Amino acid sequence: MSEVIITALWLMVPLILSGSFHMLVVRKNWLSSWAIPIHVRAFGRNKTWRGVVVMILGTIPGTVLLNLAAPLAGNLILVDITQVHPLLLGALLGLGYVIAELPNSYLKRRLNIPPGQQASRHAFWFTLLDQADSAIGCALVYAILTDIPIAVFMWIILLGPLVHLIANVALYSAGLRKHPF
Repeated sequence: MSEVIITALWLMVPLILSGSFHMLVVRKNWLSSWAIPIHVRAFGRNKTWRGVVVMILGTIPGTVLLNLAAPLAGNLILVDITQVHPLLLGALLGLGYVIAELPNSYLKRRLNIPPGQQASRHAFWFTLLDQADSAIGCALVYAILTDIPIAVFMWIILLGPLVHLIANVALYSAGLRKHPF
């Protein structure tokens, strides 16, 4: 069982790195000319083309790192990501992350919840969805591209929101996020 959880956490590393890098890019307003909303009415001002590009390209270094470190992990990691080119895996994980966040943003805009704000009603469920959506998208990418065991897939979905929340609190503490959730 511990190998399953370790593998799930291992597979989250590229997204933790790219998500943190994305927050740095936003905070420093790097690539500001790409900070164009994808569709304001549908997703709000915070879902931008800059985010799409940064998440897709920013996930690649993490997948390259995992690819290089895979031989060191030995039998502890239950998914062989080296069978997928790290550039392809990174780009598709970044895209899966971004696409999976869009339905939640769309729903929040329909409920008149301002971009970047929490829901006043059902706050717990919206916070959970905010943290879980990208984990689900990335788990699906791993399921399509690798021979991921179902237990690892499920642990990514279960642990993903917690890992995402911890990363958000850490980024907030570091001054890279405006809100911890």
